[in-house]
Amino acid sequence: MSEQPQPLFIDTGAFFAWVNTRAGRHETAQSVFDALRREAIPYQPLFTSRYVLSELATLTSRKVNHKTAVEVLQTIRRSESFNILPVGEGVFAAACDEFERYDDQQISFVDHTSAVLAREYEIDHIFAFDRDFTTLGLTRVPADIHFPK
Repeated sequence: MSEQPQPLFIDTGAFFAWVNTRAGRHETAQSVFDALRREAIPYQPLFTSRYVLSELATLTSRKVNHKTAVEVLQTIRRSESFNILPVGEGVFAAACDEFERYDDQQISFVDHTSAVLAREYEIDHIFAFDRDFTTLGLTRVPADIHFPK
């Protein structure tokens, strides 16, 4: 990598598109995760949260199946590549305040916690497909950057 690596937060939608072969963005998610694994794009370390994994488990169980949900959770939790962040009282309170302030938007509470965590850990980029993260001040990968295929 020629650029200085930057931390990257990974959202539920990115993980779900990666694990769900029927997802419309499956190929894009596969490409991004492959580029991260090969260090072809300058993002390290990788972060996600317990809330994201909770949402991922529920979504995968409902839309794919329980076995796949268990497998993806095990894969992420066992991987040395992902730093799984807790949502402590301060982050939870800040997310509650932000959720209340954005009353004209339909942004999920988990997305608010992710944005608060990203700011707390000085993470500017998020692997996500949801445009709400742009509203919350984050740069989406791959949508908002030049992504080499």
